[in-house]
Amino acid sequence: MHRVTTSRFFTGLFALLMLCATLPSLAQAAPSLISDPRSVPLLAEDASVQDLNDQLDLIRQKVTGSANDDLLSTLRQAALQVQKQADTLAAKQILDLEHLDDQLNVLGPVQVNEPPSLTQQRSALTRQKNTLLNEQRQASSLSQSASDMAAQIFSLRRSLFDSQISTRSASPISVVFWSNIIRPTDDDLSRLRGLYADVRSVTDTAVAPGNRWFFMSMLFSALLVWVTGRRVLEHTLVRLTVRWIPEGRLRRSALALAVGLATVLTISLAATLLRWGVLRDTVPSADMLTLLDQLQTLVVFCAFIVGLGRALLMRAHPSWRLPQIPDQIAVALAPFPVLMGLALMLIGTQERINSVIASSLALTTAVNGLTALAIALVFFFGLLRYRRTRRRYALERMSGIAGLIPFVAGTWIGISLLALLSGYLTLAYFLTVKLLWMSVVAATAYLLIACFGDLCETLLSPKQPGGLALGSALGLSERHQAQASTILAGVGRTLLMFTAVLLAFLPSGSSPGELLAGLTQLDLGSKPLGNLNIAPGDILLALVLLAIGLFGVRVLKNWLGERLLPETNMDAGMRASLVTLVGYIGFVLVAVVVMSTLNISLTNLTWVVSALSVGIGFGLQAIVQNFISGLILLTERPVKVGDWVSLAGVEGDIRRINVRATEIQMSDRSTVIVPNSQFITQNVRNVTMGNALGVVGITLTLPLETDVLQIRELLLTAFTEHEDVLDTPAPSVTFKDLTANGLVIGVSGYVNSPRSVGTARSDLLFTVLGRLRELGVALSSPQSMVLINEAAEKASPAD
Repeated sequence: MHRVTTSRFFTGLFALLMLCATLPSLAQAAPSLISDPRSVPLLAEDASVQDLNDQLDLIRQKVTGSANDDLLSTLRQAALQVQKQADTLAAKQILDLEHLDDQLNVLGPVQVNEPPSLTQQRSALTRQKNTLLNEQRQASSLSQSASDMAAQIFSLRRSLFDSQISTRSASPISVVFWSNIIRPTDDDLSRLRGLYADVRSVTDTAVAPGNRWFFMSMLFSALLVWVTGRRVLEHTLVRLTVRWIPEGRLRRSALALAVGLATVLTISLAATLLRWGVLRDTVPSADMLTLLDQLQTLVVFCAFIVGLGRALLMRAHPSWRLPQIPDQIAVALAPFPVLMGLALMLIGTQERINSVIASSLALTTAVNGLTALAIALVFFFGLLRYRRTRRRYALERMSGIAGLIPFVAGTWIGISLLALLSGYLTLAYFLTVKLLWMSVVAATAYLLIACFGDLCETLLSPKQPGGLALGSALGLSERHQAQASTILAGVGRTLLMFTAVLLAFLPSGSSPGELLAGLTQLDLGSKPLGNLNIAPGDILLALVLLAIGLFGVRVLKNWLGERLLPETNMDAGMRASLVTLVGYIGFVLVAVVVMSTLNISLTNLTWVVSALSVGIGFGLQAIVQNFISGLILLTERPVKVGDWVSLAGVEGDIRRINVRATEIQMSDRSTVIVPNSQFITQNVRNVTMGNALGVVGITLTLPLETDVLQIRELLLTAFTEHEDVLDTPAPSVTFKDLTANGLVIGVSGYVNSPRSVGTARSDLLFTVLGRLRELGVALSSPQSMVLINEAAEKASPAD
């Protein structure tokens, strides 16, 4: 037999823990518990207005100041459900009203001497219409009332959270803290006894002579699925992945996903089997059903943490690991997902019990503090193990954002422990649970984003066999196929990232819609600042939106410049101009969003516009002129990044076009900053705009007795042999002139770029002059003309 590892042994104990973790707190037995006060009956899909109204009244009765957060969350969901059904009913009634109006239009107005049957039919339709109008108004009013009730419950939950988070309780280092857990109040004991009676009743029924073998078989099946089934399913998924997915990044992503899914599915199936074995032929109470449902959810969440850790760390198969984590660190961190699952299973069970029995605030706060302590300690020792392992093996710190994760997590845990030891248990509980939830969401998002990107790359990229087959079947060009792959991967990753951010800041037990509603109802102060009507809460929200917007614009620019646009047939200059223009548009949109958040309108900026107009008239005219010129350069593109231009004695390559000036790199690698207005108002020579080829020209003056045919052949040979001179257009030699100084012969050839002209001309001059010297041909020397005055010469001897 194979030796069972520690992690497999721990995961195998999960099934027993789900049943046994409830027993220590339920040791004192005595029956009686009233019916569940939180139960809100579900309504049928075709509920009437009266049914919805009764449901809303029941919700109002249960909303009290003593209700805990779980109850308030359940009641808010019920109120939102009433609102949804009321809206659906109102929409259906509108359609029925339109149908009645059509029938009345067919009958037309009352006519003289019309048959009585038409009069009766018109009257009946009119009565139906009036009845529907009344019901439609009632449904709309009920929908608004349900919406107001949900908003009130949201405000009550927030007030409850604010009051608890600022309340100081007994610290875990005090005796009172542990006394609240070990010695609960009489009221809590009474409720625990009632719940224990329900558990005892269900257990007795499950192990009764008629159900005993079925329960034992389900328990054995659950353990078998949990321990052995995971291994079998994992190996099966791995074999299928290796067989059906080609070797590459997608296979590695699929293997990690298969490992995680195998863990979650088998543990979830085992919990379902165990639940089935307990509830067969049993009619449990509402408390017992609620407890089992919450425990099953807790088991799945713990299994998800374990599976996610195994999928990302891949201790047994380092080549399958998605993140760039060294093997030593992966091995060191492998036990901590299992430890986190065990801690949550043990303490979370008591939390679920407190939620079901609606325990006292002291016991609930103490258990929450115990949960915070357990999560914080697991994170703390995990970070400590990571640090020691990195120092022991002299491993480098991870680069980028990943390198900040240990620091941020350590700071977060330090604040949580400080709050915990200070007695702010609810605050510590909120911080630790939020850290755990954000870690799970971030790890899941990383895994899904990697899998989705690899899937798009494998199925659509023309560089992969699958992409080639798909492109051939659909008749797509490689360029369009690469663009489609990049766009699809970018859109998918953006949606996954947005969903992850939404879920990361999602309160426990809420939905994304509740988060959006909470953001819209965020109120950190309503006192305006001056005449601009800016609230302090708006300033905080505006700063957050500004940071997110700037980061989003930067990510979009990088994605366009590095991923999407290189897959197109645009040149480098067009890509750079488009990225710059998108950046400016993005910044303007971010500014508009921030201004709207601060409730700043153009009327509130009248004084700013007036000041700018005066400034433009005096000192900012040149800046505005350069700004407008920069926009013209980016849109009309008379020059673009990469062009070689000559302007007012400045000649070089355009490296960047900014909103105010353009950077030109000279031949000596220096950079000249030229205002954009000069490109609009002055003559600009764009060497590479119409033709990117450069011309190398040499002109020679040779003596009159030179053999021109021999020289022509020499020049053509020199230009043809040079590696930079193009064959097409072919080099040419021309006889330019015949002067007193000699023969003027010119030769020209083309190179790939004007930037190569200087180097090619220098090489060719060396070659041509060397070969002329070998032939004994010298260049013609400049001749000077001397005028002699004969009269002066004759007079000279006489003197």
